[in-house]
Amino acid sequence: MLLTASPPAHAESPFTLDLTLDVRDDGTLQVTQTTTVPDGATATSEQPLQIAVEGNRTQHFSVSDISTEGGAQASVDGETLSLSAPAGTSTVSYTVNGTIADGPDLQQFTWVLAAAWSEPIAELTGTFSSPTAAPDSPICAYGQIGVRRLCSLTQTDHSGGTVSFQHNNLSAGDAAVFSVLLPADTVPATAEFTATVAEGGEPSPAGQGGGPGLIAVTVATVLAGAAVAAAWWRRRSDRIAAQSITDHPNLLSPDGTNGVFTSPDGVLPGQIGTVMSGAARPSDIGATVLDLAVRNYLWLAEIQRDGGEPDFQISRRADLDDAVTPYERAVVDVVLPDGRQSILLSELTGAPAAVDLRRASTELARSIAGRGWIRHWRTALTVGLWLLGIGTVATLVLYVAGVSPLFGVAAAILGAGSAAAALLLPARTPRGSRLTAALGGLRLHLSNVDPATVDAAAAPVLFERALPYAQAAGHLQPWLARWDYTGPQTLEWYQPSADSNPPLVRLPALAATLDGIAAQSLASEQR
Repeated sequence: MLLTASPPAHAESPFTLDLTLDVRDDGTLQVTQTTTVPDGATATSEQPLQIAVEGNRTQHFSVSDISTEGGAQASVDGETLSLSAPAGTSTVSYTVNGTIADGPDLQQFTWVLAAAWSEPIAELTGTFSSPTAAPDSPICAYGQIGVRRLCSLTQTDHSGGTVSFQHNNLSAGDAAVFSVLLPADTVPATAEFTATVAEGGEPSPAGQGGGPGLIAVTVATVLAGAAVAAAWWRRRSDRIAAQSITDHPNLLSPDGTNGVFTSPDGVLPGQIGTVMSGAARPSDIGATVLDLAVRNYLWLAEIQRDGGEPDFQISRRADLDDAVTPYERAVVDVVLPDGRQSILLSELTGAPAAVDLRRASTELARSIAGRGWIRHWRTALTVGLWLLGIGTVATLVLYVAGVSPLFGVAAAILGAGSAAAALLLPARTPRGSRLTAALGGLRLHLSNVDPATVDAAAAPVLFERALPYAQAAGHLQPWLARWDYTGPQTLEWYQPSADSNPPLVRLPALAATLDGIAAQSLASEQR
């Protein structure tokens, strides 16, 4: 008798999980979860309703309005959402509070997509939507809680309003977490946190007197008030510049046969994020890689890994010369570490730890300060605080000694005014403010340019050189769409795969993945 071993009955239909995340106008999250479980199996999950986030905090969620279909079961027990999915297809829907947190000039959405399932998930898919059409820096990360690696795919659709995510082969017990940035005041913030570190502070006192001391106090008060007023006015001017738009920049100078591309004040794509927001953005890295490729220092290619999964290859093309800034060299060292000639993008996304962008961030800040766009006022703040402290101590000592303490008060007032002015002064210099307004014009120009109106000889230069600037401005996909994802001519630095039609349709996915790598690194630096 011939006996053959047969696989389990459910081996042919793996466990899959699909999620629809919809942030409503009131700040709540509507979740629809559809599971497909193999015959003869039941999948269960004890999903925590809390997650550790940056700043030594724990973010807490609450779930309500649970409904099920297809035999699924769901209930909340304290800080746990218990889920049970029977064989076949079933659906669980519920409402979540606590996913939206306010931050400086933005909001952050965070939610646990899946956690502690009893069965491995062959395919986790889903979409995210919200009242804004401009979600930024989406991150899908998986693994054990506290150990984050990027999911297989995270991308924003052509309209910019919906984010899709996917991860294949999520191990049993592992978690997948999704986060994305939203513009400030998109919806009411509902997040609640528990802090592990308590903070507190104390004020300081002053004194009194007469004669010359009163003159000193008066002069110090006038000087401190003038410094604070000037700093406030400069801050107001910078805010107005950030919200204004100058005339459309002339990106092509008449030099040469086809024109020479010139950016506002010579700014590089990777510098735009820091000039605009005062801090590095994830898109700075993708924009820098694209810019180096356009300038023929890097070569980008679409490939397929074993098994047919799409991937990208980043390779050196030309030696880095004096035209490459130290910041750009640092980015190349991150993307192509240890002098490597080429690397697969999947090697960067699948690395056990986030890439280290600290040197690149330092060089970026140094390059922007060197161009006179940003100035830090740490020295003035330190001097002001020291003067405030010395004046305070002198006031107490003079008072105890029976001497008029007003000279100490004057020093304290002058120090307080200096410190307050240093805190009020914007990081951007007047030159940086003018550049910010010009970058507003650049974004508008990239949004409105009509390829049909561009001179045929100059079109290739404009299309290629503007690509990294479109990425830095968040308009890469619309820019490519306006040129039908093809461009005026074949790109020498980008090799699409044979099945990419049109040829540049996957370039936004490469840029988005580089953004995700940078976002994960920046997030790890802040923890």
